[in-house]
Amino acid sequence: MSGRTTHIPPVAPSRRLYGYESELSTLVDALSGQRHLGALIIGAAGVGKTALVNTALSRLDPDLSVTRLRGSENARARNLGIFGILLSREGIDTDLPPGRALSVIGDLFERRAAGGRSLVVVDNADLVDDHSLAVLAQLTDARRITLVIAAESARPPVDLIAGLWLAGNVVRIDLDGIDEADAVAMITSIGLMETETRSVSELTALAHGNPRLLERLLFGRSRTSGVETAIARVDQSSREVIETVSLIEAVPYDVLVGLTSPQTIDALAEDGLLSISKGRGGEVSMHEPVTAENVRAAVPPSRSLELLTRFDSVVDRSALHGRALFGCAAWSISLGRVPPPEQVREAAGWGNAQGRYLEAAEIVRTSGYRGSEIDLELARCEWGAGRLRQAREIMVPLVSEACLNPDASKHEYLSRLASMELRLVDPRRPEDLRLDWVRDTLSLPIDIGRLDATRARFELKGGRIAAACALAESVYLNHACSVRHRLRACAFLGVAEVMAGHIELGLSYIAQARLMFGLPGPESFEREDAVPQFFVANFIAGNWAEARTAMDELTSSRRLTRLTNALIDLRTGNAAKAHHIFSELNLGADPCDTVDIAGMARSALSFSAVLTHQRSEVVPIAVDEGSDASRHSWWASFEARLFDLQALAQTSPGPAGPQLYELGAWADEHGAHTLACLAWLEAGRLGHEQAIGCLAASAGRVDGALGRLLRAVSHAFSTGDLQALITAAREALLFGAVVLCAQLSGEARQRAVAEGDATATKEARILLGRSRRELDFGSDGKLFHENLTELEEAIITGVVDGRTSAGIGVELHLSARTVEWHLGRLYRRVHVANRQELREVVTEWLRN
Repeated sequence: MSGRTTHIPPVAPSRRLYGYESELSTLVDALSGQRHLGALIIGAAGVGKTALVNTALSRLDPDLSVTRLRGSENARARNLGIFGILLSREGIDTDLPPGRALSVIGDLFERRAAGGRSLVVVDNADLVDDHSLAVLAQLTDARRITLVIAAESARPPVDLIAGLWLAGNVVRIDLDGIDEADAVAMITSIGLMETETRSVSELTALAHGNPRLLERLLFGRSRTSGVETAIARVDQSSREVIETVSLIEAVPYDVLVGLTSPQTIDALAEDGLLSISKGRGGEVSMHEPVTAENVRAAVPPSRSLELLTRFDSVVDRSALHGRALFGCAAWSISLGRVPPPEQVREAAGWGNAQGRYLEAAEIVRTSGYRGSEIDLELARCEWGAGRLRQAREIMVPLVSEACLNPDASKHEYLSRLASMELRLVDPRRPEDLRLDWVRDTLSLPIDIGRLDATRARFELKGGRIAAACALAESVYLNHACSVRHRLRACAFLGVAEVMAGHIELGLSYIAQARLMFGLPGPESFEREDAVPQFFVANFIAGNWAEARTAMDELTSSRRLTRLTNALIDLRTGNAAKAHHIFSELNLGADPCDTVDIAGMARSALSFSAVLTHQRSEVVPIAVDEGSDASRHSWWASFEARLFDLQALAQTSPGPAGPQLYELGAWADEHGAHTLACLAWLEAGRLGHEQAIGCLAASAGRVDGALGRLLRAVSHAFSTGDLQALITAAREALLFGAVVLCAQLSGEARQRAVAEGDATATKEARILLGRSRRELDFGSDGKLFHENLTELEEAIITGVVDGRTSAGIGVELHLSARTVEWHLGRLYRRVHVANRQELREVVTEWLRN
């Protein structure tokens, strides 16, 4: 497909942009600034790449020369295909050698820009020939154009542009879909919130955060795309293949060749309509999920029944497994042809393993089958979907039956049943378990591993750290157990060791669990059990960078990722940014939450509000009575209480100190020495003598970076020595505890000034400056330079370049005295004492 040129970017985007505010800011900065030469935007079809580009263009100079090009199957098959019309208008053929093409096309863009800057936007870059992208990459690298590339992946030939990103010439923006909050805004804006019967969480999960697919779910068949137009042009046999694949979702290649010729399948794949997975057992699916949804919606029941009859006539259903069986079972049941019970159970089991709980539950319920094993699978569906009451209703008769006839069931079934009971019982009440006896009946390592790993989770959530550690270790070290269960046990063991004070050992277990995800076997339960533990372990240990990315692998709710990042911001002193995020999000219990975080987040909101002076009254300790008891987490309840007491300490330090000490003692009784020390540290900051003594006695049991911080702070609290205060402040800054660093270094500076110690005064002032700078320039979520005026930036640039105040004044048309006055204000704002320290600060900022 050819390109078109316009000198006025579109003001109104074709689709309103939801979410992606930070991505939009990054793109606008890349296109309007001088540092970058463009952007590479990566995201699945329909995720919002074009909407992001259109919105960014609407914010740029309207006189900017913009050339928009779009890849297509026809363009990909021709040399310089996307430049076809542009070249033909100049009377030039596309059969140009590489060097000549670079010169001709570069001159063409420069003429169109009329001496200005030329912006080239390429959509669907996956469907652009390599010669065209090579020319664009070279023109960009030579700074002759600014380039925006939108593609589904960085596979060849898009890797040519990825090379520019690796070299630092263009920015890369990865779009992974909108979250629940943006989905609410989207549904509300089109007036469907009142009429839509499905929950936002369900719609977002079905759409995988894809705005176009969400539109399809909301609007049905009322909107079409270019791909659908391409489908309309195919012949009858190809249409049957497309419809069958869309209805089943994925068909094994070996099965599909029984319905049509390999040439037809390959042709549809070359046209970008079908995708064929590689390797043995390869499957054929639609290239774009949104297109598959459109095709399914367009097939009438009579046509669907005709296709199913034809499919059944040539396919052996027993050869279908996994995704193919899941899709085929759902399709058959929707038309009244119910597969055998074994296939229904296997299909539901695969859906559960992939986290597609609602669809799996629908298959089981509409099949009409009942029985202990299939009912257990349904209970697993309901639990995964967050419908715990329905899951318990299914489980009650199954547990009663197993207790009445303990020898009537297979060991695998009993192990799975007892594991599900552990997930549905309040972890604070182990006496409520009715299937404790099952463990003694099991003999196979896979069954024992499943149950013991789940019991370790149960003990950890209940705050029984030693018991959780012993159970998890027994599974993890037993290589006869399944990889899936050893992975979960490894994650639980890591958290338990971190809580117990063995931070380095615990984090090594967490790293090992991460690596085990690369082995075959892990499924949705393993991901939902293990990934939150990655966050918890790193959060407790103060490993902030790892904690920020820990929840990225959990796709069931992006809200969790935002919440956990806000918790990290609050711990590291960015209270305003954390408060903003907490205020935006729904902090009620959500079925998608796989970790009990709502109550903890509400307490964190209260603490951030106090720190940012949003409220001044004493914040009561929040207790989430409305949450389901089985979701209780001992760690989350500890953190919630710690946040509440920290908030209380801001207004009433007298009552807060003893309560923080008691909180630490409570954690210590549970064997969580790390958490105990954190509570005692807060009490010690308030001058609680007993807490200071306990901190000094227990800090040695905690290792890692947090252990070094605790020992340094306990020494400073115990001795009151000036150098000990400075050392503790330095450890706090290295750890990321900037608020603690500011407190310790401020006290150290006062002491040093009073004692006349110039060296200690300077060191304390530098530490205080660094911590205050991070609090001042990081708390609102902005970067260092975004908080400075243009004049301040210009003065700083002059200082970094080594120019004198007079030289800077000449450039800015100011007197040297005025420049010195502004420098004095900058020193106070940036918390430095002279030009040398200012250069160091700016150098550090540029490095980060």
